[in-house]
Amino acid sequence: MNKLFDLRFVIGLFFLIIGLLLLGYAFLSDATEYKMKVNLYCGLLFSSFGLVMFMLKQKNKEDA
Repeated sequence: MNKLFDLRFVIGLFFLIIGLLLLGYAFLSDATEYKMKVNLYCGLLFSSFGLVMFMLKQKNKEDA
């Protein structure tokens, strides 16, 4: 339960889930090439931001 009080964990989880959904939609949908690129790039950006938030949480955990 203590994990949920750390905002970096919640934000990282949210962006990682949204990013993975966008990546899945980019590859599985019958969208035009433009829509696929937008979903692909946004999915990669959101996923990487989510992973950065998780890494910041882990870095703080090791320092404490």
